[in-house]
Amino acid sequence: MPPSEAEGRAGVGVKSADPRVKLLWAVVCTSGAVFFSKPWWMLGLTGFSLFGALLFGADLVGLTRRLKRFLPVLLMVAAVQVLFVRTGAPLVVVGGRVLLTADGVWRGLSAAMRMVIIFCSGAVMAREDSRRVINSLIQMKVPYVFCFSLFAALRFIPLFGEAFAQALTALQLRGVDLRRVPWRQKLRLYSALLVPVLAETLARAENLAAVMEARGFGALPQRTIYVRNTMNGRDWAAVAVLLLVGVFAVRFYYAS
Repeated sequence: MPPSEAEGRAGVGVKSADPRVKLLWAVVCTSGAVFFSKPWWMLGLTGFSLFGALLFGADLVGLTRRLKRFLPVLLMVAAVQVLFVRTGAPLVVVGGRVLLTADGVWRGLSAAMRMVIIFCSGAVMAREDSRRVINSLIQMKVPYVFCFSLFAALRFIPLFGEAFAQALTALQLRGVDLRRVPWRQKLRLYSALLVPVLAETLARAENLAAVMEARGFGALPQRTIYVRNTMNGRDWAAVAVLLLVGVFAVRFYYAS
């Protein structure tokens, strides 16, 4: 009999929940971020996402750092909504021209909260073992080709970042101080670095394709799983709660 993944979990509790529970939570949060547009609902969904990220053991320190890096993007997205939405009660009027409206402010905040929700979902799934996620998808009857593609993409993302960091280090070793380089020249440097980084990534992808072909990838119609994920009573209870929360949220949202 193959060993159960539940027997090898490092922790006990919500942090060691089955990957399918975390996937369902991420789907509920991101789906709500897409369908909800009312400000108070978005605020509640953001709180629900932050609470879930804390409950599932996400790296909140890393999440805060990522949000700081994307803070200019968040502010830009919010500013576009604030400046170009003209519906709602006017808040700031200068010379008879409306600069800020209530709907614009709320939509700007909602756009920023959507980004926070997406980052929370990504932080939870980033802490999960990718092999457990792939095995869970296979047990959910997802085609193995799609699962392997997802697994390869998850593997290549850090490799791409590492290659880009090495290229930046090579520039700094040649005497280029990126802190003193103007933004326009810095953008040109980054665009020039993309070519060798993409070339190295494509070379690794070609090597991976050769290894897959040598090992007979896709020769058999079905594949077996050595380690199977099993859901306990707590996982099924979490699934039931998430489904009920999603159904009732959609019902009350469209009823209000």
